[in-house]
Amino acid sequence: MAALDGGASRVSMNGPAAIALRSSTVQIFALALHELATNALKYGALAQPQARLEIRWHVEYPGPEDSPWLHVDWREHGVRMPSRDALPQGGGSGRELIERALPYQLGARTTYVMEADGIH
Repeated sequence: MAALDGGASRVSMNGPAAIALRSSTVQIFALALHELATNALKYGALAQPQARLEIRWHVEYPGPEDSPWLHVDWREHGVRMPSRDALPQGGGSGRELIERALPYQLGARTTYVMEADGIH
């Protein structure tokens, strides 16, 4: 986030430090976060002075036999969104990455929602 110079005072990040990720997951996961941050900087919470961005994460351990899950919640608040008619009808590369590539390559479960006041 600091590399994007996106108004750190309007960004809150909360979650455990030093989460171990497999090397095979880091590149695609980092690319997804970069896409979200770039879009927030161009159009969303980091482009509008009244808006803010909240990023939370935690690790869930479903059971002794199951692998842990990393949950990341990216939520923009206070973004002036375009009218429903003006919203993009397709998906950009970031949305495609989140909705298709992460599930395909990592077995991730993802959602991407354009809410009334920002992306979630």
